[in-house]
Amino acid sequence: MTAGARGQRSLVWTLALLNTVAYGALYYAQPLLAVTFERTHGWTRTQTSLAFTLALLVTAFAAPVVGRRLDLRGGRGPLSLGAGLGAAALFTLAWSSSVITFTLAWLLAGLAMALTFYEATFTVLGQQVWGPARTQATLTITLLAGLASTIFVPLTTALLEGPGLRPTLLLLGSLMGGCAALLWRYVPPRAPQGSAYPLSPFSADGTFRVLTLVFTLTRIVMVGVGMQLVPLLLWAGYSPAVAAGYAGLLGLSSLPGRALCVPLLAWLGARAVSLWVVGLLALGTALLLVSRGPGVVAAALTVLGMTNGALTLIRAELLVRHYPPEVFGTVNGRLSRVVNLAQAATPLAAGWVFMAAGANYVPSLAVMTGLGAWAFLTLWSGLRQTH
Repeated sequence: MTAGARGQRSLVWTLALLNTVAYGALYYAQPLLAVTFERTHGWTRTQTSLAFTLALLVTAFAAPVVGRRLDLRGGRGPLSLGAGLGAAALFTLAWSSSVITFTLAWLLAGLAMALTFYEATFTVLGQQVWGPARTQATLTITLLAGLASTIFVPLTTALLEGPGLRPTLLLLGSLMGGCAALLWRYVPPRAPQGSAYPLSPFSADGTFRVLTLVFTLTRIVMVGVGMQLVPLLLWAGYSPAVAAGYAGLLGLSSLPGRALCVPLLAWLGARAVSLWVVGLLALGTALLLVSRGPGVVAAALTVLGMTNGALTLIRAELLVRHYPPEVFGTVNGRLSRVVNLAQAATPLAAGWVFMAAGANYVPSLAVMTGLGAWAFLTLWSGLRQTH
């Protein structure tokens, strides 16, 4: 194996580890940490939820700036800084005893998420790896990071029930700090295309507007279905244990969805696979709308989980195929701002639809099904016009 190949492999596994730890410590552990803070300090769910919502808003608004910075200077500094900020946020939480300090720590975590989640790592990957090797590297990163909830939810639960809140946060922060050191060691200081600056400024074109709308709609659907899934199944008469099992199926199905996506991309092409994936997303939501029977629910969640997993790869593939590496971060950052803002607003909007319908989940599912169909039609017509 050549030195270049070894360096590329080290880069890919470092980025995979970063995404796994960052998503696990800063995203999936959050509900568990919030409940513990509420019990420890007597805070309300509104207070802890507001802090995390503000963090997501910081992530959304920072995304274009982060993307532009990655285009200009490469990934070593920004990604290492992001992991360091994540560590600092978790360490600050470990000594938080007031809502103000708690909220400020999550605002710092929001900036860390913008610098360490998929949007940033895929930009760095696109700068350093090309062609089929990049697609395979993307799969490696997403497969490992797809286990973040599987690893960090039980880990965080065990730590909170054992050593307690502060040791848990110190361990999670130390893991983020370790990622910062690895990133500084294995991520090249800048993109290898020879220029520190983009060839030309990016201006939104028709393809960008289509992809932004499509991935915003699909994110709304997945967040809306995911956050309402367990309450929906309880409302439909399922026991808590069975509802939790179905929720696990939704996450588990994302892994085969990602694994199947790569050979399908090589066989059918990005356009055809993206249409199938978005179409199946709409279909899975429609199945939940028409029936909550056990077989239908299992089929719907399998389809939704697989399409959600594939969407991560599809988004990166479509952006790379339409835009050159020197502006990829800028494009991805601007798209991410819209998508993440929609994600932050979805829980509130879905809750409003639920209450307006008299505590009935069917209208909310109907809205999600309609948004999924809108995403498919937008992608179908938009890609046809650009080919």
